[in-house]
Amino acid sequence: MAEEIIDVHCGWGPTPAAPNWNQAEAVQSILAARGITTCCLSSLLARRYDPVGGNETVADTLASPGNPAKLRGWLVVQPAQFEESSAQMRRHLYSENFVGAALYPNPATGEPVALEYSRELLILIRRYSKSLLIETPTAEAMWHAVEIAGFMQGVKIVASGMGGEEWRAAIDFAVKPSNLFLDISGALAPEKIRYAIQAMSGARKLLFASGAPANDPAANLAMLEEAGLAADEREKILFANAHRVFGWGSGSVDAPTDVTLSSMGG
Repeated sequence: MAEEIIDVHCGWGPTPAAPNWNQAEAVQSILAARGITTCCLSSLLARRYDPVGGNETVADTLASPGNPAKLRGWLVVQPAQFEESSAQMRRHLYSENFVGAALYPNPATGEPVALEYSRELLILIRRYSKSLLIETPTAEAMWHAVEIAGFMQGVKIVASGMGGEEWRAAIDFAVKPSNLFLDISGALAPEKIRYAIQAMSGARKLLFASGAPANDPAANLAMLEEAGLAADEREKILFANAHRVFGWGSGSVDAPTDVTLSSMGG
């Protein structure tokens, strides 16, 4: 039985490098070729300027069969669009297809997600008893995510991107909160994984993510391999910690044995 791999954060929507990344069958085939058994998607359109339209497209996609790689969703919400986000959460967050809500830096300014202007929306998110993803492409963004984790005790939070190139400072910020998990997307630096395991006294708060289609999951898997981890550390990062974050049962999922890679462009 092949090992399970859960990619906790991918995008959904076409890009110049991956024009078919809005076609479920094509995306599932690409993910399965890389051994990904489950992938949690969020709409690129929703992140940029149209949360409602982007979320609805993801919801429609998730309603279709999930083979060969199962797709789940993050619901993109925006503090500046509180009423629309509230309605979207009522519509979708009770569904098992969505693992939780996701917050992203301001697409126009790059300003990170911060407690000071997200408080009202965060209070609402907490009612749904699901996970929260916050994109953290810088150390500053991670600092704000740590503050939010303190405010959102009892909610499991995924900080995605590990601070980008500022991963060392970001990891140092993220050591303390027990409800804050870091996915390994961002800079392709194997040493950041080893550093995080040392700083956090183990791999219990690390998750696998690729950030596809911006990155090929194969590159992130290669980075994980280059980190030279023990078998139990690798298992925690690839799937066991994700089961804890999302409240899923344990157990492996058969993955295709043919892992010949096709182009990310389809």
